[in-house]
Amino acid sequence: MNMLHTQLLQLKPDDIIVEPSVTPLLAGRYRTKRRRQTLHTHKQFDDWVTVSGVQKRRQRSCKVCALLRGDRNKSYHTTFFCEDCSHGEAKCFLYPKARREYNGKRVVLQRPGKVGRRKKTRRELLQDGGAADDEEDD
Repeated sequence: MNMLHTQLLQLKPDDIIVEPSVTPLLAGRYRTKRRRQTLHTHKQFDDWVTVSGVQKRRQRSCKVCALLRGDRNKSYHTTFFCEDCSHGEAKCFLYPKARREYNGKRVVLQRPGKVGRRKKTRRELLQDGGAADDEEDD
């Protein structure tokens, strides 16, 4: 290693030849795909409707909120869409603010939990079993 280091130090600018060379491409399995970086900019859709003699912007259902809504909740309505996610006339309408609640719980940059009922714990089963025994004795 020391010998290589001393040889590199002894090189002069005239010793280095700069030629444009073509580097071979890596095989497809080694190349990583780069995603197109999207900014998800919201743009307001210019679609107007007259309601009770008053001109208003047409409200559309937010795609994210519609997927995350529960049985009783309505999804948010919006007039904004994402230019990067939209294709031609098919607009991807998105609510411009971050959703802060899911199923009544506060959500901060995480996936929503699994939908459905959870299994009862052993303690809950024992308590329910004890309550059922008390009812049978009456």
